[in-house]
Amino acid sequence: MNLTTRHIAAFRQRLNPLNAQVEWLVNEDAYDYHQEVANAGFGDMLHDKERNQKYFAVIKKTVASMRAEGQEVHVLDIGTGTGILSMMALHAGADTVTACEAFIPMANCAEKILKANNFGDRIKLIKKRSTDIRIGEDMEHKANLLVTEILDTELIGEGALAIYNHAHANLLTEDALCIPCKATCYAQVVQSSLAAQWNSLKLLVNLDGDVLLKPSPDVLNCSGEPSVHDIQMSQLPLDQIKPLTHPIEIFEFDFKCKEPIDVQRFRNILVKAFIPGSTDLVFFWWDIKMDFKEEVLLSCAPFWAHPNFKELKVKSSPRLPLTNVVPWRDHWMQAIYYIPKPLKLTPSDNEFILNCNHDEFSWWFNVFPNVSNNFEKQTKRHACLCRFHITYSKSRIGQINQAQRNKRYLRFLENNIHKDSHVLVLGHGCILGLACCSLGASKVWCHEPHKFSRHFMDSLVQYNKLNNVYLVESLKDLETEVLNSLTHIIAEPYFLTSILPWDNFYFGYLLTKISEKLNRLVKISPFAASIYAVPVEFLDLHKIKVPVRECEGFDLSLFDKMVEVSMSISQVKVEAHPLWEYPCRALADPVELLKVEFRHFDIDKHHQGEIIVKEPGLCNGVCLWVDWFLDKSGDSKSVVSSGPIASIIPGEFIKWDMFTRQGVHFIDNNQAIKGSILEWSVIFKSKSAHLNFNFNIKHK
Repeated sequence: MNLTTRHIAAFRQRLNPLNAQVEWLVNEDAYDYHQEVANAGFGDMLHDKERNQKYFAVIKKTVASMRAEGQEVHVLDIGTGTGILSMMALHAGADTVTACEAFIPMANCAEKILKANNFGDRIKLIKKRSTDIRIGEDMEHKANLLVTEILDTELIGEGALAIYNHAHANLLTEDALCIPCKATCYAQVVQSSLAAQWNSLKLLVNLDGDVLLKPSPDVLNCSGEPSVHDIQMSQLPLDQIKPLTHPIEIFEFDFKCKEPIDVQRFRNILVKAFIPGSTDLVFFWWDIKMDFKEEVLLSCAPFWAHPNFKELKVKSSPRLPLTNVVPWRDHWMQAIYYIPKPLKLTPSDNEFILNCNHDEFSWWFNVFPNVSNNFEKQTKRHACLCRFHITYSKSRIGQINQAQRNKRYLRFLENNIHKDSHVLVLGHGCILGLACCSLGASKVWCHEPHKFSRHFMDSLVQYNKLNNVYLVESLKDLETEVLNSLTHIIAEPYFLTSILPWDNFYFGYLLTKISEKLNRLVKISPFAASIYAVPVEFLDLHKIKVPVRECEGFDLSLFDKMVEVSMSISQVKVEAHPLWEYPCRALADPVELLKVEFRHFDIDKHHQGEIIVKEPGLCNGVCLWVDWFLDKSGDSKSVVSSGPIASIIPGEFIKWDMFTRQGVHFIDNNQAIKGSILEWSVIFKSKSAHLNFNFNIKHK
């Protein structure tokens, strides 16, 4: 009998953001596995030299110290991943090492890596959660040294507290040591109108400063969402940050303590601001003492608060920006938490109470006036009730408040909207569309299919008494005579389903659904959109796609192969990233890849060309963005960009818009150098709503 391998096909749903339609794709049955592995990427933590070197050094030091005291060393590695910490421990001289990994694809990979490094029969690998391990069944005896890395940007977001508590109660000896040993969390109270813009709603004013729209009280009085806003804080422009306090130690977590760590605590700290201002938000980060003597420190602080900044600055390349002098990592960033009701501090009244809270997985903060009965005051984790904060992303909220961007839209509207205008607004949460009423439009219809977005827009309509606005759940609800009466169709455009900048081309798709019923004289804005590209050299972002190969002398090439296979099966060619957080140098002038006129959206396009790399450097990525042309005048003041905010100069760092995410295509093996040619092609198919890019480096 001949037995042949049969791959079972699996159907997978995917939302196409260009037409908001659910598509069924045929994938092999292991697609979900490949997607999960691909999304994990190569793991920038394995490229984090400081992390890896300090773990290895402290493991060696701790094992040697325990041996010097006559102890056997039995190691437990929780969440082993590639097995790197387990291999370090055995290399350092541990008697036994037990590693556990609950993610089966990674556990299977670790098994192969351990074998390839000649540790296969010397490290016991348990493919389950540590909280499911039983002494006498999975482990012969308890461990006296725990090495683990189960921390995230919030420190505790991956369930570290419960894992440590269970390990101490069930898997570790009374005198067990832990690597890392202790964590300290820091908070710094800051005033920043820029950062607050990600969490609030400002007045919308016209070009003369007259108020067009006021936020409704339910939005202004809302506590907002306490969820973490993780960010590469070092990249925030310093002139937009006004620290009111020094960094404050708020909580310690002693990982080696046998007593259970409290999974929910609060603390009120009397703080004195060194300058007056508004307590808008809290900057948060942490550091860890790696060894039991607390001599080896690893800090996640932004560069201006990093304990080793001066030393790192001396050692760094003079070409490196100060913001990138401290070790880069994307797995441990910094965080912003927004204060529900900021206090206004004056020179004479500059003391306040900082209220700090955490539960098993998350943090939240508040501030109270310096009154004695507030010192025992505790706050529950707040939540958004107005639906504004939970409907829109941080970048979208910031975009809504972006003065320069709004100015360009309002300039167009003031020049085009009049008392006889009938306006259809396509997009989600487009308050600029509502402004048409304040500018004199006779009637305005807003297409708002999303329930929460419609609720937010309705609150603005009611509070600002916009009697001639109609919120429409479906375009099918608009009668033919209404569509024929339209004088203007406008959009920002923005849709909740969009991830990449050109996903907002959904605007064009919606137009095709109603085009036959429109008056031929109707004005459409934006008139057109162009996608641009520029080859770049990233300082760090490319590391999330770079093979690890080896880490501290251990061969991880099998991990690379696993990720490469999964990426080839499931990964998209272009990813969305907020590029203002990830510095990159331009290696050429930007090039227009594709231009679409929305009145003629149904025309397919296929373009190709070449970009010559002008500057020395390693081309490890291509950045892509969209410019929206509000009209066909060609006037630069009628263009709204989702990309650079200043002209791109080859050889210099690009200044990116902070309130959108751009597209990134990563170049394999970053082989391009000066004089190389980047070949590109783009195919746009309107009927199937597909947009495909291809990039290839050709060497001279």
